[in-house]
Amino acid sequence: MSKLVKKYVKRILQISTAVALFSLLPLSTHASSSSLLKTMEKELIELTDKARPLVVSLSPYVPPSPSIRLQEQEGGRAANAGSGVILDGKKGLIVTNSHVVRNSQKIQVTLFGGEEVVGEVLGADEDTDLAIVKIPVDKPLPSLTFGDSSKLKVGQFVIAVGNPYGLNDTSTFGIVSGLNRENINLSRYEDFIQTDASINPGNSGGPLIDLDGNVIGINSAIINYAQSIGFAIPSDIVQKVIAQLMNFGEVQRGWLGVGIDSLSIDEARKLGIKNESGVVVHSVYAGDPAERAGIKAGDIILKIGGAPVDSPNKMIRMVGAITPGQTVRLDILRDGKRQSFSVVLGELVKPGEKASDPLYSWGIEIEDLGGIAGKEHYFKGLQGVVVTRLLTDSLAAQKGMQEGDLIMALNGQNLSGKWELEKILKEITVGSPVVLLLQRNEEKVHLTLVR
Repeated sequence: MSKLVKKYVKRILQISTAVALFSLLPLSTHASSSSLLKTMEKELIELTDKARPLVVSLSPYVPPSPSIRLQEQEGGRAANAGSGVILDGKKGLIVTNSHVVRNSQKIQVTLFGGEEVVGEVLGADEDTDLAIVKIPVDKPLPSLTFGDSSKLKVGQFVIAVGNPYGLNDTSTFGIVSGLNRENINLSRYEDFIQTDASINPGNSGGPLIDLDGNVIGINSAIINYAQSIGFAIPSDIVQKVIAQLMNFGEVQRGWLGVGIDSLSIDEARKLGIKNESGVVVHSVYAGDPAERAGIKAGDIILKIGGAPVDSPNKMIRMVGAITPGQTVRLDILRDGKRQSFSVVLGELVKPGEKASDPLYSWGIEIEDLGGIAGKEHYFKGLQGVVVTRLLTDSLAAQKGMQEGDLIMALNGQNLSGKWELEKILKEITVGSPVVLLLQRNEEKVHLTLVR
């Protein structure tokens, strides 16, 4: 992008004001103002023209069948499901959201211009909602260039490109409304870019582009009950996840083995913690890295690898970004004294793979009521924990549990949060039945699982 237009972009707010007062200006100034706007318009057109060929439409592939065919539908193409952006045009690699390709190994890909090909899912990471699709190519396609999302500023202009509601090659313009958004309950590892560039169903997996034409995020989701609030996965996270999916077919994440809570402002003041937030360790899993290193319940983790920890979600992201087997230093506060511990991280296992933790063996993930998933329950004055993720073939799913269920009690003991659920489960003998009281919509449901 030219230096001239960057100058104009910085002055866009002044330009907007000038446009509003355009009719009040002397006739002699109309021509110069119009020229300025036309130059800005020309640059934006050129930018979107370069971006649109990078974006593809994705939908589940349905093999053609002579007995099952929709009217005026060629082959077996399903309805539009989402978008993707070409990562490597020579190799035919496309990055998108994992929820766009979920439960599909083969994907119908429509390129810019209408050409259709069938691609294959190479790997997906549900925890960050990212996936890689590979398509056959007989000639090189355009490839994206990543920007540095760590340098983004609130107020920076961005363009979102995608296929909302099946309307291919749609571009919208807006600003970066916020950074490092978490506690939205859209994925396990949340560090979103918030934007008011219009994002709608079908935009998922498409690129968020800066005014240099670089991809600084992958559009992921919207908040259904809000307007002009969309979220994108930062490019720095996208690149790290893609590299692991390409090398290993999955993402390998570090595991510490602790249960943590936020540290309130009042608690921090009492402990003399001024410039660091910290998180409180409320439980330490037996045999896991933290216990082996000497971490205890009640410790306050201040830093990991020298970087401050200011929220539970940030700590989860920080630990998960470290390769299993690496040694990391934890700075903690214990009984008012600062100490350092060296911890060799283990590997985070997927739900269902860790039998010692019933939540893993049940195939569920839960959250307290502070996030969006628990908002409705919270305002109704209910207590418990919300099921935010449920594996399709898990034990809990087979017994009838659903995502969004509120777990109110275990074996007759009421729950006020995750820490209480974990405490109760620790006191139940392995192999014993666990009776859960669930709130689902306006009904109460009893469900029995095994510890």
